[in-house]
Amino acid sequence: MKSNYHFGIKNNHYETLRYVLFNDKDMTPFAVHLFWEDGKFMVNSRDERSYMVGKSFEFNSFEEAKEKFFRTLFLSVKRNKSDIEGGYQADYPSPLWEK
Repeated sequence: MKSNYHFGIKNNHYETLRYVLFNDKDMTPFAVHLFWEDGKFMVNSRDERSYMVGKSFEFNSFEEAKEKFFRTLFLSVKRNKSDIEGGYQADYPSPLWEK
């Protein structure tokens, strides 16, 4: 499963984004997390203190979780680009929004 995600990361040029795969103990700030818990795939985002933003999205299928994970990464890029264009600071440096 992890290799399937890594392929999508490379294919979308998301290598510089903060994400965590299948490690619910990782405390990386501003990361999109995907992990397995209680028989479900979970996707959530974290803030600068690594607290969950909003809620965790639960999925029974790998494909649904994968779609939400990549959509969340895409929206992270879009939001940080918008912040930079509006004169605000991005969450962290990435060439995806510093072009």
